[in-house]
Amino acid sequence: MGVVPWGVAAGAVAWCLAGSWRAAHTQNYPWNVWTPIGYGAVRGVFLGLPAGWCAVLGLRVGRAARQREDSGAARFARPVFVGGLLGGLVPRSLRDFLGAPQPRTLYHFDGPRPESQWYWRPLLSEWLTYTVLPALGCAVLLTVGALVSARSPRRESVGWAVAGLVGAGLLVLPHFAAAGLPASEGDGGHVNESASAGLVVLATGLGLLVSAWVAWSRRKRAGGQSGPSPLQAGER
Repeated sequence: MGVVPWGVAAGAVAWCLAGSWRAAHTQNYPWNVWTPIGYGAVRGVFLGLPAGWCAVLGLRVGRAARQREDSGAARFARPVFVGGLLGGLVPRSLRDFLGAPQPRTLYHFDGPRPESQWYWRPLLSEWLTYTVLPALGCAVLLTVGALVSARSPRRESVGWAVAGLVGAGLLVLPHFAAAGLPASEGDGGHVNESASAGLVVLATGLGLLVSAWVAWSRRKRAGGQSGPSPLQAGER
Protein backbone atom coordinates (compact mmCIF):
# COMPACT_ATOMS: atom_id res chain seq x y z
CA MET A 1 0.00 0.00 0.00
CA GLY A 2 3.00 2.29 0.06
CA VAL A 3 3.76 2.62 3.77
CA VAL A 4 7.37 3.60 3.07
CA PRO A 5 6.52 6.74 1.03
CA TRP A 6 4.29 7.88 3.86
CA GLY A 7 7.25 7.42 6.22
CA VAL A 8 9.38 9.62 3.97
CA ALA A 9 6.69 12.31 3.88
CA ALA A 10 6.06 12.17 7.62
CA GLY A 11 9.78 12.28 8.40
CA ALA A 12 10.35 15.27 6.12
CA VAL A 13 7.55 17.21 7.79
CA ALA A 14 8.50 16.28 11.36
CA TRP A 15 12.22 17.02 11.12
CA CYS A 16 11.63 20.11 8.99
CA LEU A 17 9.53 21.49 11.85
CA ALA A 18 12.33 20.59 14.27
CA GLY A 19 14.79 22.41 12.01
CA SER A 20 12.47 25.42 11.93
CA TRP A 21 12.45 25.49 15.70
CA ARG A 22 16.24 25.33 15.75
CA ALA A 23 16.50 28.10 13.16
CA ALA A 24 14.18 30.32 15.18
CA HIS A 25 16.46 29.93 18.21
CA THR A 26 19.79 30.29 16.42
CA GLN A 27 21.54 33.49 17.45
CA ASN A 28 24.17 35.55 15.62
CA TYR A 29 23.91 33.49 12.45
CA PRO A 30 21.42 35.41 10.27
CA TRP A 31 23.04 34.80 6.88
CA ASN A 32 22.15 31.12 6.73
CA VAL A 33 19.73 30.66 9.58
CA TRP A 34 17.45 28.77 7.17
CA THR A 35 19.92 25.89 6.80
CA PRO A 36 18.62 23.95 9.84
CA ILE A 37 15.23 23.90 8.09
CA GLY A 38 16.64 22.43 4.91
CA TYR A 39 18.94 19.97 6.63
CA GLY A 40 16.08 18.98 8.95
CA ALA A 41 13.83 18.14 6.00
CA VAL A 42 16.57 16.10 4.32
CA ARG A 43 17.35 14.31 7.58
CA GLY A 44 13.65 13.51 7.88
CA VAL A 45 13.62 11.94 4.42
CA PHE A 46 16.42 9.56 5.33
CA LEU A 47 15.07 8.81 8.81
CA GLY A 48 11.60 8.35 7.34
CA LEU A 49 12.86 5.49 5.19
CA PRO A 50 13.73 3.20 8.14
CA ALA A 51 10.59 4.41 9.91
CA GLY A 52 8.51 3.27 6.96
CA TRP A 53 10.26 -0.08 6.60
CA CYS A 54 10.02 -0.73 10.33
CA ALA A 55 6.31 0.03 10.08
CA VAL A 56 6.05 -2.60 7.33
CA LEU A 57 7.92 -5.06 9.54
CA GLY A 58 5.60 -4.19 12.41
CA LEU A 59 2.62 -4.99 10.20
CA ARG A 60 4.00 -8.41 9.39
CA VAL A 61 4.84 -9.18 12.99
CA GLY A 62 1.46 -7.89 14.11
CA ARG A 63 -0.29 -10.08 11.56
CA ALA A 64 1.36 -13.14 13.05
CA ALA A 65 0.39 -12.13 16.61
CA ARG A 66 -2.96 -10.43 15.98
CA GLN A 67 -5.73 -10.63 18.54
CA ARG A 68 -9.20 -11.46 17.34
CA GLU A 69 -10.88 -8.88 19.55
CA ASP A 70 -9.02 -6.03 17.89
CA SER A 71 -10.67 -4.16 15.05
CA GLY A 72 -9.04 -4.14 11.62
CA ALA A 73 -7.99 -0.50 12.01
CA ALA A 74 -6.46 -1.15 15.44
CA ARG A 75 -4.54 -4.16 14.16
CA PHE A 76 -3.19 -2.00 11.40
CA ALA A 77 -2.46 1.24 13.26
CA ARG A 78 -0.70 -0.17 16.32
CA PRO A 79 2.20 -1.96 14.58
CA VAL A 80 2.59 0.89 12.09
CA PHE A 81 2.94 3.43 14.89
CA VAL A 82 5.33 1.32 16.98
CA GLY A 83 7.45 0.34 14.01
CA GLY A 84 7.55 3.90 12.69
CA LEU A 85 8.52 5.29 16.09
CA LEU A 86 11.36 2.83 16.55
CA GLY A 87 12.60 3.29 13.00
CA GLY A 88 12.79 7.06 13.41
CA LEU A 89 14.06 7.07 16.98
CA VAL A 90 16.75 4.40 17.20
CA PRO A 91 19.24 5.50 14.48
CA ARG A 92 19.46 9.08 15.73
CA SER A 93 19.55 8.01 19.39
CA LEU A 94 22.50 5.71 18.75
CA ARG A 95 24.42 8.61 17.26
CA ASP A 96 23.51 10.89 20.16
CA PHE A 97 24.46 8.53 22.99
CA LEU A 98 27.21 6.35 21.55
CA GLY A 99 29.11 8.91 19.49
CA ALA A 100 31.34 11.77 20.48
CA PRO A 101 29.72 14.91 21.95
CA GLN A 102 27.80 16.64 19.17
CA PRO A 103 27.18 20.29 20.03
CA ARG A 104 25.56 20.94 16.63
CA THR A 105 23.72 24.23 16.26
CA LEU A 106 22.32 24.35 19.78
CA TYR A 107 25.78 25.08 21.19
CA HIS A 108 27.47 26.06 17.93
CA PHE A 109 28.84 29.35 19.13
CA ASP A 110 30.29 27.92 22.32
CA GLY A 111 32.60 25.62 20.39
CA PRO A 112 33.18 21.96 21.23
CA ARG A 113 32.29 21.10 24.82
CA PRO A 114 34.13 18.63 27.04
CA GLU A 115 32.19 15.48 27.81
CA SER A 116 31.57 16.60 31.38
CA GLN A 117 29.63 19.61 30.08
CA TRP A 118 27.85 17.82 27.26
CA TYR A 119 26.31 14.71 28.75
CA TRP A 120 23.21 14.76 30.95
CA ARG A 121 21.29 18.01 30.67
CA PRO A 122 22.62 19.38 27.34
CA LEU A 123 22.52 15.98 25.67
CA LEU A 124 19.07 15.10 27.03
CA SER A 125 17.72 18.48 25.97
CA GLU A 126 19.08 18.03 22.46
CA TRP A 127 17.87 14.43 22.27
CA LEU A 128 14.34 15.16 23.46
CA THR A 129 13.89 18.24 21.29
CA TYR A 130 15.46 17.12 18.02
CA THR A 131 15.20 13.32 18.14
CA VAL A 132 12.33 12.12 20.33
CA LEU A 133 9.70 14.72 19.47
CA PRO A 134 10.28 14.58 15.69
CA ALA A 135 10.30 10.76 15.78
CA LEU A 136 7.00 10.79 17.67
CA GLY A 137 5.50 13.26 15.21
CA CYS A 138 6.78 11.17 12.31
CA ALA A 139 5.15 8.04 13.74
CA VAL A 140 1.81 9.80 14.21
CA LEU A 141 1.78 11.30 10.70
CA LEU A 142 2.93 8.00 9.22
CA THR A 143 0.12 6.11 10.93
CA VAL A 144 -2.55 8.60 9.89
CA GLY A 145 -1.33 8.70 6.31
CA ALA A 146 -1.06 4.93 6.06
CA LEU A 147 -4.57 4.48 7.45
CA VAL A 148 -6.02 6.95 4.95
CA SER A 149 -4.10 5.35 2.09
CA ALA A 150 -5.12 1.84 3.14
CA ARG A 151 -8.76 2.71 2.57
CA SER A 152 -8.10 4.07 -0.90
CA PRO A 153 -8.62 1.76 -3.92
CA ARG A 154 -5.56 3.39 -5.50
CA ARG A 155 -3.34 3.18 -2.44
CA GLU A 156 -0.11 2.45 -4.35
CA SER A 157 -0.54 5.53 -6.53
CA VAL A 158 -1.43 7.63 -3.49
CA GLY A 159 1.68 6.52 -1.63
CA TRP A 160 4.20 7.41 -4.29
CA ALA A 161 2.28 10.53 -5.28
CA VAL A 162 2.95 11.69 -1.72
CA ALA A 163 6.66 11.02 -2.16
CA GLY A 164 6.58 13.01 -5.41
CA LEU A 165 4.89 15.92 -3.64
CA VAL A 166 7.57 15.87 -0.95
CA GLY A 167 10.23 15.95 -3.66
CA ALA A 168 8.54 18.92 -5.31
CA GLY A 169 8.28 20.63 -1.94
CA LEU A 170 12.00 20.22 -1.35
CA LEU A 171 12.76 21.88 -4.67
CA VAL A 172 11.07 25.10 -3.53
CA LEU A 173 12.02 24.85 0.16
CA PRO A 174 15.32 26.81 -0.08
CA HIS A 175 13.55 29.75 -1.71
CA PHE A 176 10.74 30.02 0.81
CA ALA A 177 12.85 29.13 3.88
CA ALA A 178 15.38 31.84 3.10
CA ALA A 179 12.82 34.47 2.06
CA GLY A 180 13.09 37.72 3.98
CA LEU A 181 16.41 36.90 5.63
CA PRO A 182 19.22 39.48 5.78
CA ALA A 183 21.81 39.60 3.05
CA SER A 184 24.77 37.26 3.40
CA GLU A 185 27.43 38.47 5.80
CA GLY A 186 30.83 37.28 6.91
CA ASP A 187 33.38 35.48 4.79
CA GLY A 188 32.83 33.30 1.76
CA GLY A 189 32.62 30.21 3.92
CA HIS A 190 29.38 31.43 5.46
CA VAL A 191 27.84 32.06 2.05
CA ASN A 192 29.02 28.68 0.83
CA GLU A 193 27.30 26.95 3.76
CA SER A 194 23.95 28.25 2.57
CA ALA A 195 24.71 27.24 -1.01
CA SER A 196 25.79 23.76 0.09
CA ALA A 197 22.61 23.30 2.09
CA GLY A 198 20.55 24.37 -0.91
CA LEU A 199 22.28 21.84 -3.15
CA VAL A 200 21.69 19.04 -0.64
CA VAL A 201 17.99 19.89 -0.42
CA LEU A 202 17.61 20.14 -4.19
CA ALA A 203 19.44 16.84 -4.79
CA THR A 204 17.21 15.07 -2.28
CA GLY A 205 14.09 16.53 -3.87
CA LEU A 206 15.19 15.41 -7.33
CA GLY A 207 15.94 11.94 -5.99
CA LEU A 208 12.42 11.65 -4.58
CA LEU A 209 10.87 12.83 -7.83
CA VAL A 210 12.86 10.30 -9.83
CA SER A 211 11.94 7.50 -7.40
CA ALA A 212 8.25 8.41 -7.63
CA TRP A 213 8.41 8.50 -11.42
CA VAL A 214 10.15 5.11 -11.60
CA ALA A 215 7.57 3.54 -9.27
CA TRP A 216 4.71 5.05 -11.28
CA SER A 217 6.20 3.77 -14.54
CA ARG A 218 6.59 0.25 -13.18
CA ARG A 219 2.99 0.15 -11.97
CA LYS A 220 1.77 1.47 -15.29
CA ARG A 221 3.64 -1.26 -17.15
CA ALA A 222 2.28 -3.86 -14.75
CA GLY A 223 -1.27 -2.79 -15.49
CA GLY A 224 -1.89 -0.88 -12.25
CA GLN A 225 -3.27 -3.89 -10.44
CA SER A 226 -3.56 -3.63 -6.65
CA GLY A 227 -3.97 -6.31 -4.05
CA PRO A 228 -6.38 -6.63 -1.13
CA SER A 229 -6.64 -3.87 1.40
CA PRO A 230 -3.86 -4.05 4.01
CA LEU A 231 -6.50 -3.58 6.69
CA GLN A 232 -7.54 -7.07 5.68
CA ALA A 233 -4.26 -8.55 4.57
CA GLY A 234 -2.04 -6.89 7.20
CA GLU A 235 0.67 -6.10 4.65
CA ARG A 236 2.05 -3.01 3.01
